[in-house]
Amino acid sequence: MNIENEVQMLIDNRLLRTEQETVRFEKAVAAILKENQVEHIKYLCLGFHDKTEKDEVMFGLVHAIEAYDDTFDSKTTFSVFADSLPSMLPHANEWMKILHKRIINHSPSREHYSYVISSANQAIKEIVFQQLNEIKAKNPVKFEASVMEFLTAFRQDV
Repeated sequence: MNIENEVQMLIDNRLLRTEQETVRFEKAVAAILKENQVEHIKYLCLGFHDKTEKDEVMFGLVHAIEAYDDTFDSKTTFSVFADSLPSMLPHANEWMKILHKRIINHSPSREHYSYVISSANQAIKEIVFQQLNEIKAKNPVKFEASVMEFLTAFRQDV
């Protein structure tokens, strides 16, 4: 497999406007996953786009990334994911929020991600804090406690 070709296929078809784009996209995801290398999370993150026409297919990509936790430890997967965040902006900001909501709603994930973000570079920390603050502001009843728990754990890890 040529990973660069698969990544380009993923990027070229991520809007999922046609059945053909959807088939190519899903084929690329499957080929990347087959390699079972945690570093490939960064490639899968390039597949997100907020203007996609098939959210259900994009949720398959969310689950594909989460599946790496079945093989690799969470701190490793979160570290690769965190390093991938800049490549998701600005075209996949909303998908990044969805991923962050899933992380902060799961206590063990929230704890591990907080640990990873505490040692991330400043640019990544700023992305995460902006995302979490937007999530909290949009729905404080649902997310304020989780976001505050994340921030509290983060401060303890620093």
